[in-house]
Amino acid sequence: MAKKSELFDSALAEELKQVQPLAVRMRPERIEDILGQEHLLGEGKPLRKIIEGQMMVSMVFWGPPGTGKTTLARLIARGMNAHFEEYSAVTSQLSDIRRVVKMSEDRLATIGQRTILFVDEFHRFNRAQQDAFLPHLEGGLLTLIGATTENPFFVLNPALRSRLSIFHFNRISDADQKKLLRKAREHLMKSGKCAQKTITESAVEEMILLANGDARILLNLLEISVMLLGEGEKLDGAKVREAASQRWLDYDRLRTERYDMVSAFIKSMRGSNPDAALYWMVRLLEGGEAPEFIARRMVIFAAEDIGCAAPNAITVAASTVQAVEFVGMPEAQIPLAFCCVYLASCPKSNKAYLALKKAAEDVRTKPLEPVPLHLRNYDFTKEKSIKDKYLYPHDFPGHFVEQEYFPPSLAGTVYYYPSDQGNETKILQRLNALRKKLLKNSLSETVKDSE
Repeated sequence: MAKKSELFDSALAEELKQVQPLAVRMRPERIEDILGQEHLLGEGKPLRKIIEGQMMVSMVFWGPPGTGKTTLARLIARGMNAHFEEYSAVTSQLSDIRRVVKMSEDRLATIGQRTILFVDEFHRFNRAQQDAFLPHLEGGLLTLIGATTENPFFVLNPALRSRLSIFHFNRISDADQKKLLRKAREHLMKSGKCAQKTITESAVEEMILLANGDARILLNLLEISVMLLGEGEKLDGAKVREAASQRWLDYDRLRTERYDMVSAFIKSMRGSNPDAALYWMVRLLEGGEAPEFIARRMVIFAAEDIGCAAPNAITVAASTVQAVEFVGMPEAQIPLAFCCVYLASCPKSNKAYLALKKAAEDVRTKPLEPVPLHLRNYDFTKEKSIKDKYLYPHDFPGHFVEQEYFPPSLAGTVYYYPSDQGNETKILQRLNALRKKLLKNSLSETVKDSE
């Protein structure tokens, strides 16, 4: 006869199952039920071989949210009859690591059961946590499975990363999302929450669009949309949009999509496409990016990619930073849009930036000579010869006089080659004239020396 506590636990579990979100109730029970990861779990694929071979391998599942990373980790632990221990990379302390290690040792010693340690949001693992787990992974006491939306090559230190196999998860395709919706509808029909033929094709298309490959969002959206339906109503695209309130974008300031979108934004401006630049900027803002961050990026862009071709660009960008801070959102979008369109439409030149890199390379790799006497900032007349006297350019016609400003070993070096874009055409003409004059005088001096 079952004990009261067992009956209570069973009843509680059944009640909890009824109130769990649809996405939880439909969590796959078999590896074969996981959608969209055939490149990892198909016959003969590497991860499938690891699972079928019962190999206790530490690994990282890297990919977008809602693609089955956590579910697969749990199924692997179940299939290997290992204890599944979930660890919080955000809230846990080093003392918790010692507790996990001690319990794993006791479990292995008493019942011979290995431990799989699962860490969700693996990118939040700080350096101390990473270092603390290293010896136990090396010794085989723990098998670590991490799930992350961040690129592990960026967020993990090399020592830990070298001990992990990394598997990249894909977004769930539209076709697989349709399969999932069919299963979910059947599940809802059995529970009496969804009548047959209630969900229209336009609703399916809208949910797939909004979910953007995230199964969790897809199922949650289906569930809330159905719950909000009135008696006899059909679920169409318009009702899905109402239920969603706003679109779930594939952007999160803590995830790698941020850097991809910032990259697309900058490259669109560099490519002189104001329309695409505006699109990516809006995606960033709608995803929650701070407008101040976008404004600062445009200041950098103005200096790096426009430079002397349109010297006013950096002034516009710097003013935009002030405007954004002064106005605040949502109106800050207006000066941001103005600056974005202006910068994208400007003539482009990265010649000043390239000159900087060449100068930096010389500073790092060539001998660092002392400042020539005529360029130093203190008066030591007795030490100077005539050739060491500084010539003040404003005392000469055209405010220019031939004078060497480099140390001797770098004399005549040129870093900056203006382009033929915008204002740089004028700069190019002036510098070419001055450089020709210097060259002419240099040749004349060479002739005199030879005589």
